Amino acid sequence: MAAGTKGAGKRLRVLVVRGSFAQLGGAERELLQLLRNVDQRWDVGLATLEFPEHARSLIEGADINVYSLDAPFEWPRGAAAEVLASSSKKTAKAWKDVDIPFQNYDAVHLSVCPGTLEILPRIPAGIPVHYHCLEPPRWLYEDLLHRRLDGTLKRPLWITNLIFSLQRRRDKAYVRRLIARPHATLSGNSPWIQQWISELYGVASNPRKANGEPPERDAHHRLTEATHVLNVIDLESWPQHPTDDEQTALEEAPATPAEYVVTVGQVIHAKGAWSTVESLQDTGLGLVQVGGGREEDKQALVQRGKAIGVEVVCMPRLSQAALRAIIRGSRAMVSHARREPFGLTPIEAMAIGVPALMVNESGFADTMAASDSGRLIERSDLGAWKAAYLDAKDPELRQQWAEAGRPYVETKFSMQVQIEALERLLFVH
Repeated sequence: MAAGTKGAGKRLRVLVVRGSFAQLGGAERELLQLLRNVDQRWDVGLATLEFPEHARSLIEGADINVYSLDAPFEWPRGAAAEVLASSSKKTAKAWKDVDIPFQNYDAVHLSVCPGTLEILPRIPAGIPVHYHCLEPPRWLYEDLLHRRLDGTLKRPLWITNLIFSLQRRRDKAYVRRLIARPHATLSGNSPWIQQWISELYGVASNPRKANGEPPERDAHHRLTEATHVLNVIDLESWPQHPTDDEQTALEEAPATPAEYVVTVGQVIHAKGAWSTVESLQDTGLGLVQVGGGREEDKQALVQRGKAIGVEVVCMPRLSQAALRAIIRGSRAMVSHARREPFGLTPIEAMAIGVPALMVNESGFADTMAASDSGRLIERSDLGAWKAAYLDAKDPELRQQWAEAGRPYVETKFSMQVQIEALERLLFVH
């Protein structure tokens, strides 16, 4: 591959693509953290259709070329737009209006998001492409996001399947196009998602695949299997010891229960906060929920807590310092999320020495299996949950978990680990 123009030695020149940064959730923040950390190692560009100022500020000072539209992108809305796959069609056209010097880049890193794969037809055939699928679009292939907080369906499932049928066909067509490219790579964010990608898109999956291990290829250099690149955290944002600004930030946030556990994620069925509330009955612990959600759903969660004697506090958007302070003050980080693709929350908790108590399913089982910190618990075993809440109060056990957690995170989930994994996939010879 050609070397970059800056610095000494051979530098990988990478174009990172994500359809939008408007939501600025965990996936967007992680990608921006990656960009901040690689600009001294790669020559990096960012192409996006939507890059609002609150996202742009997170890479301020980094040496990154940004390619976007001159005017704000308007996403199609409404039921008709879903049925007609209008967003996919409109983003495919919009990418043609973004001036991207592909000749300046050796590889393209695609981050899953509505509108990302639609750039594929524009990428010259000779450039290696890595599609970090993270997770296949869940709203297209699962019913979990089409259920109310209590688990009941919002509409008959056959109607939901019909509404999204064209979008599913377009998604699979773009992935087939990716698979047909020489030197392309398709990865999830955990071994569990690697297997789901295999089943969904019709490629092989080797359960012994290591983080960032390149896929097997055919004689034409086309991928024949999926792989995975683990999500990570920026350890500088999760210092092991409290910072001076945490107490001030905590005082500005709504008051927490006297003793509580914390769960992070929207108040939706897939994130499992309803189950977390019910697991806390008769424990004397409250629940602090962080991550937003519809006001009516948050109120329903609070009312469910009142009905069974569990105080529930739903937090507004928090600063990073306030979030750390609330997690540090908790008995444990807890999640009953369903089919969680990866799960950053136990990693974040372990990084600052807080027990992580997670449902023993999906990505959590990959994330925590070898950690010796916190506990994986079967969803329906309420006795095991209550025992874990008690264990998380034990000072000696908490200390053991804390001493094991931070080194585990530093070894497996640091930005350096992800950068090296991506380089193994992007350096195609």
